[in-house]
Amino acid sequence: MQKNLMSVSVRRCLIFAVLFSPFVYIFAQVIALQMGNYEILGPEPGKAIVWFTGEWAFNTLLLTLAVGPARQWLGWKWLLLHRRMLGLFVMFYATLHLSSYTAFLLAWQWQDIGSELVERPYLTLGFLAWVLLIPLSITSTKGWQRKLKHKWKSLHKVLYLVAVLCAVHYLLQIRSNWFDPSLYALITLILLGQRFSLTKFKRFFIRTSI
Repeated sequence: MQKNLMSVSVRRCLIFAVLFSPFVYIFAQVIALQMGNYEILGPEPGKAIVWFTGEWAFNTLLLTLAVGPARQWLGWKWLLLHRRMLGLFVMFYATLHLSSYTAFLLAWQWQDIGSELVERPYLTLGFLAWVLLIPLSITSTKGWQRKLKHKWKSLHKVLYLVAVLCAVHYLLQIRSNWFDPSLYALITLILLGQRFSLTKFKRFFIRTSI
């Protein structure tokens, strides 16, 4: 029993270290930039930080969605114990992404946020995805699971909608490079699509044809 608890703690520390390391990396880059290394993040450091934090928000989101398939296909039930931490890292990097955009691209001009959301649909989708993550983060504890009971699972299926919003948010920003946004959208589609088995599809088809 004690050995099992130790292995869970070790895995938790390792996963935390791996997922926190991108933040340490970009923070070190920002410090180097402030120290005078003005080329370290390229010609547009603010935009580089926004893209980096956005990609890691999406990376952690995909990792969270992959927990179910990994348990089903590979038998990795141990991942379920760490799904909450993965989900909180999604919120962490998404908040960094939003904060970076507000700080470096809007220069904290709060009055411009409304017009930006209206003029740029991809920002509206990204902001909506971040807003939807708030109740998921708040209710991620075991206490909320007990309080909400069966409604808890229904609430946390909102994460699927968040994934779709993020994929479209990324796709709408395509200028020339289609590869990365298309790859993220494809992985999102695969991870969401595997949740609907052939049996469920047949059942849905029968209902709609009656």
